[in-house]
Amino acid sequence: CTIPIIWTSKFSSSIPQTITNDQRTRHNIVAMDNYTKPSNPLLINYHDALIYESDLSLLDNPSAWLNSDCIHFRLTRLSVMQKLLKNRDAGREDSNSDLFLDPSVVSFLMHQCDEEDEDDMSDLRRAWELPQPTDVKNESAIQSKPNEIQKKRLFVPINDQYASSRKSFVNPGGGSHWSFLFWDISICQSSGTESNMVTSKFFHFDSSNGYNSRAAKTTSKKLQKVLVSSWGNAIGISSDDINLVECKTPQQTNGCDCGLFALGVAEALAFADKSSETPDASELEFIVHYYFDKIGDVKSFGTNLRKIIGDDIRSLIISECERTCNY
Repeated sequence: CTIPIIWTSKFSSSIPQTITNDQRTRHNIVAMDNYTKPSNPLLINYHDALIYESDLSLLDNPSAWLNSDCIHFRLTRLSVMQKLLKNRDAGREDSNSDLFLDPSVVSFLMHQCDEEDEDDMSDLRRAWELPQPTDVKNESAIQSKPNEIQKKRLFVPINDQYASSRKSFVNPGGGSHWSFLFWDISICQSSGTESNMVTSKFFHFDSSNGYNSRAAKTTSKKLQKVLVSSWGNAIGISSDDINLVECKTPQQTNGCDCGLFALGVAEALAFADKSSETPDASELEFIVHYYFDKIGDVKSFGTNLRKIIGDDIRSLIISECERTCNY
């Protein structure tokens, strides 16, 4: 399936907020809206995730692949629902909250963010609020919380084009397969020690087994580069020393449901119990397979999830119309 990744250098107001203003100025990078014609109206702007009529039509078509707008919307929706279920203030973010990355942000990281540019790496690390080693924190804070564990989980959509080099990435809108990467990070400093105990584990779920393994490995290395940049030896790991596990994943039976299977994995893990400090692959695989069994078998899963997401978008549109009409 050919997947349009919406990403170029023309101006648009829909730039993901996880790319900083400074980066936008330096790179003149924005997310492109290919669908600005009057015949293709904007249906909803949901926390900066834009859905147009053409996007909704992809969900209504059982043989259509999902584009990056559909992926971004659903991940944004999962993020908001997750926070509401945890009784969090929707306007606040804590350093241990989960982060659902926009595909265009991942594309920026892979193809236009210079890993040798410390400003780029630092901007992303701060925007994502990744854990940092305790020896770069305020000394009084270290003494008050000597055994503090900093955790972060990142939900990362993977496209096979992420494995391409920066030079080869000259035509935005390519790619042929979606998969999903789950990144679990924890950093802890025990009392009386000067070293940090670091866990950085990547779990890759691919509904076309092995197809995106290279893209997942390349993306994992770049993500870990963001984590370790400028810390030197403070956290004891390098960007090349990645712990990546290829997980057993329900397999799609057609050539168009890869995006839906990737979103299914994200949804399963987003609402799973996070009591386990360092999850292992078997635990995550069980959670994913259990969720897929609830939605339907592998043949009907894509169709069922299409309807769930499409109905959810329509419900949000109706709610927004009712809210607007009440003013």
